[in-house]
Amino acid sequence: MRRLIWLLGAFWAGQIQAQVLDWRQFEADAQQTLVDLIRLDTSQPKGNEYLAANYLKQRLDVAGIASTIYEAAPGRASIVARIKGNGSQRPLLLLGHTDVVTVEPANWTFDPFSGTVKDGKIFGRGAADDKGIVAVAFEVLLALHRLQIPLDRDVIFLGVADEEGGGGLGITYMVENHLAAIDAEFALNEGGRGTIDPITGKYLSFDIGTAEKTPRRARLIAHGRAGHGSVPSRDNPVGVLSRAVARLFDTPLPMRLNETTRTFFERLAATRPEFEAEVYRAILEPNPSMETQERLRDLNAAYFSIIRTSVVPTIFQGGYQRNVIPSSAEATLDIRALPGEDPEFLFEALRNIIQEPSVEIIPMRVTRPAHQPAPLNTPLFQAFEDVIAARHPGATVLPSLLTGATDSAQLRSVGIATYGFGPGIVIGDDNGVHGNDEYLRVAPYREYLHLIWDIVNQVAATPSIVAE
Repeated sequence: MRRLIWLLGAFWAGQIQAQVLDWRQFEADAQQTLVDLIRLDTSQPKGNEYLAANYLKQRLDVAGIASTIYEAAPGRASIVARIKGNGSQRPLLLLGHTDVVTVEPANWTFDPFSGTVKDGKIFGRGAADDKGIVAVAFEVLLALHRLQIPLDRDVIFLGVADEEGGGGLGITYMVENHLAAIDAEFALNEGGRGTIDPITGKYLSFDIGTAEKTPRRARLIAHGRAGHGSVPSRDNPVGVLSRAVARLFDTPLPMRLNETTRTFFERLAATRPEFEAEVYRAILEPNPSMETQERLRDLNAAYFSIIRTSVVPTIFQGGYQRNVIPSSAEATLDIRALPGEDPEFLFEALRNIIQEPSVEIIPMRVTRPAHQPAPLNTPLFQAFEDVIAARHPGATVLPSLLTGATDSAQLRSVGIATYGFGPGIVIGDDNGVHGNDEYLRVAPYREYLHLIWDIVNQVAATPSIVAE
């Protein structure tokens, strides 16, 4: 019913907003806020997110919006602001992280903290990850307040610290110590994007992050007797560990679909060329063969990852001299668990694959909690579908499972249905995220502002009532 009322009133609400919302100025403000944030060096490991928090607070004070800065440790600051609705619906949380990864300035064309705008791109550390999302969420909050949009929900803004460090001094701190300040029915975060055809400039699809894997990294340690390299031994830790790692490498864990991945492949099968679609249809069948799963990996390695808990050896250490058998060797596994994976069952499965009693499996510190995916039958996911259909007819909306990790994990773990969405990217672009010359294209950034504005208004604004 709410959706019907929104659709009936959308035209008239749009006409009213068009008279008071200066889109040129709105876009320019969002771009300048992003540039201002880039110019603040909030790179890990120091973070110094207080620089961003203080900047945003000053802007909020001028606008007349109350805000609070929360420090988990000196300088590691997150900021929260809220504009009130009528309380008939639970709040909507808009968040992004203000910390960024470190840089190698000598490898950049521009000063990484200059916010240089050139050739239709905004360059700087954090442009794409994640200050663009922070800036849009912030400007949307300001505009809702400035235009006095009637709201059924409170809209909360969170500029959060320490995402790149796992969230301990950011979202984990907020959830554990100040949950009431950010508690919401839904949240919008990073973790999805539109894909743009480089030839036509049209949007082909939009990934909406509704789920992600949980990092469950572990160390493997093999023990044996040290000895002379000229005398082969059965318990040589390097050889034993090599066997264990090879078995894990050659034995993927069983595949498993959930609501997100099943819908993802269903929509791909309905929209992609036949040579791809038949693979997706085969994956949706009960008990697909390993051959079918390998065909999926050939199409896209990330698709192979999202259907299973993945176990990837990333570090192998053993020995210190060429003629000495060491007493131990160690490997690191980057394990990314599907939602709902039982850690106890997971590590038992790894032991059964390894089949080496002398190899210990030592779980490493977990920075992201286990959680369930955000559902697809919510007003917020419906708003994504409605708004995207209106602005980009023919583009496919794909609920997506991220292979990486974000602050959405902590929010979903406490029952806040969190969806990831960010500015579009042109197919084939390497926009330098976590690398050199990071950038965000201006045009997709502005379109992202339009999309978020419409989505937030559909899900949070009081519907316009059209006379019968």
